[in-house]
Formats: sequence, C-alpha cells, structure tokens
Amino acid sequence: MISLDDLKYYLNISDTSQDDFLLKIIDMSVGRINNLCCRNINYGTRYDIIDGNGQNLIWLKDFPAENITSIKYRKDTGSFDHNLFDNGSISDNTYLDKITGKLILLNNYVLPVGISNIQIKYYAGYLDNAPDPVNETPKDLKSIALLMSAELFLKSFQNAGEECTRRLGLLHFEHVIKSEDNESKRTFTYKDEDYENLLQKYKSLRV
Repeated sequence: MISLDDLKYYLNISDTSQDDFLLKIIDMSVGRINNLCCRNINYGTRYDIIDGNGQNLIWLKDFPAENITSIKYRKDTGSFDHNLFDNGSISDNTYLDKITGKLILLNNYVLPVGISNIQIKYYAGYLDNAPDPVNETPKDLKSIALLMSAELFLKSFQNAGEECTRRLGLLHFEHVIKSEDNESKRTFTYKDEDYENLLQKYKSLRV
C-alpha cells in the first residue's frame, strides 16, 4: 500500500542505513490498519472458507475484489476438488460487485449445504498502479498509512534528539525563561491521531 520510497520521501530520509527498519515499520502499520478495518487491505490472493447454505448470495471477506478464480466445494471432510460450475465459466455464472465484494451465483446455481465446505479463491485489496482501477490505493488511505508509519518511526527514538522532533501532532509549545536565574522550561502538548475514526469508512462490518 505504501512503498519504502514513499516513506523515506515523507520522512526526508535519503540514505539506506535504516531501510530494513523502515520496511518493518510499514508492515506494522499496515497490520494495524488491517486490524482497525477488520479486513485485509493489502492486494493479494484470498481463500475464503465458508458454510454452504443452499443460497446464491455470498459476501466476500475482503474487498475491493478484482476477480474470482475458483469456487470449489468438498464432500464430507475431503479436499476442495469439486468445481461448482463443472466445466462452465465463472464469469458466465457469477455477478461480482467489485467494490463491496458482493457475489451472486447465476443460472440457478447455489452453494451446496455443509459446514466449511466451500472455498472461494479470489484477488482483493489495494495496490498502487493496479490493473483494475477499483483496486487502486485511495489517496487518503495511503496518507493514513504514511502518517502512522512516520509516527512509529519517530517514537522509536524517544531518547534521542529534541523532544519536538520525536512526535507528530504538536498542538502547543510553550517556552518559559525565568529572568532571575535564567532557568528555562519548555512544555509540549500533542494530539494523538484517532486512527479508528480516520479509517471508519474502510471498516468492514461483516463478522
């Protein structure tokens, strides 16, 4: 969702000495965003295992969804080696709302009844320069990921440098000097970002 170059540009870092650390920070930030959104926002292959209910409506766990590559089912406790559409085309027998992940089976197809007996393979999530525009990383989501990563990076240096350089979101700074003994006191007031609120529109309500 964000690259190493994106974060280094955001932090104004030009050397490579901290690249490994920055990559780990990106992973931590994206993992936190996934948790807050209750879904995996990284683009990649998905395998949803669901209960067959004899219906033709399915809500994919992750979205936006690019395409469905297979819908298989198993009998008893065997492997997923039965194609739902036999030799038929997936695209001819399904309707996919890519933005919401709503999948509808067409032509009287339904999910065979069972517990954890259906496997749906598909591609979903956000990606820069995505082949399908629906999967393109939204600018606000990318900004949140950069902000979160920068915050983690700066907080990792809590005992180094000036305090004002180790935090984001400075609301107020006060510098008081007592004239009689030339004593100096500085006070910093910060605002923590409300990431849960910032990511609200990306949060999945599915359980």
